[in-house]
Amino acid sequence: MYILGVDVGGTKTECVVADEKEKIMGRGFGGGGNHQMCGIEKASESMQKAVSEALAQADLTLTDVAYAVFGISGADGPKDMEVLVPAVKKIMGTVQVKILNDAWLGLRAGTEDYVGVVSICGTGAAHVGRNHNGQELSLRNLDYIMGNYGGGGDLEEKALHYAFRSEEGTWQKSRLEDAIPEVFGVESMEEVCAILRDDAMTKEQRYQLPITVFALAREGDEVSRSLISSMGYEEGKYAAAVLQRLGMCDEPVPAVLIGSLFRTGEPLLIDAYMKALWETAPKAYAVIPETAPVMGAVKLAIDAVKEQQAYDR
Repeated sequence: MYILGVDVGGTKTECVVADEKEKIMGRGFGGGGNHQMCGIEKASESMQKAVSEALAQADLTLTDVAYAVFGISGADGPKDMEVLVPAVKKIMGTVQVKILNDAWLGLRAGTEDYVGVVSICGTGAAHVGRNHNGQELSLRNLDYIMGNYGGGGDLEEKALHYAFRSEEGTWQKSRLEDAIPEVFGVESMEEVCAILRDDAMTKEQRYQLPITVFALAREGDEVSRSLISSMGYEEGKYAAAVLQRLGMCDEPVPAVLIGSLFRTGEPLLIDAYMKALWETAPKAYAVIPETAPVMGAVKLAIDAVKEQQAYDR
């Protein structure tokens, strides 16, 4: 029996084909697949490329796949599913498929019993949880206006905001005002302003801005340190709300941290997250999985097949 797991993120898509013992037979990659960011056509291309590469490496075809799980960044609600379900079915044909938000992959990869809260802090942010009764909760995980905050995109905006304020003298001085022009290949924030007004910022520049904030924070820049710690605290408040609504505040519950920013292991981010979480759930503890989230999709696919087999008996 072979199963297929796909982790569709904002910057890359990863697919794994494995057997029932989680032995990896093939692996494939595609570009970013969050349809809210890149559109459904680009997302479909990224997913198709990753799936095709993984199957080719495994020397298998779709007819060999018993079940597939797609964890997709941006699979946040019914409107998203209206476009994602047809797109995934077009790729997978008659294979049984489960589509869910990519945060659930982290929870399955980071826990043995699929119970706890998971927070993503990568390109964007998301928070979901599941209790011992099987009750599941996902926040809207959309954008700032709709109550969500966190991730590289929001850190990018904050970095630019405070770099300009440092340069104009409306906030405390920060090395951001010197470092950000370097990211854009120019000499001044005035030139950065012109690039932004022309909507000419590149994907690479967007990618480099959060890296710059983390680097300056490690070198002691107080504004950069504040941006990271305040974001961590906010993320912890979201996770605390999930645990509170699931009735798990008094339990020794894992908080699974996934996404590129959490994977830095930066204490400013993680300590602030846990500080906020402990205010509501004092027994919670952090887990940064060594297993890649895509293996959470593999585990969920195997779980689904086993449940189906037990039911058939």
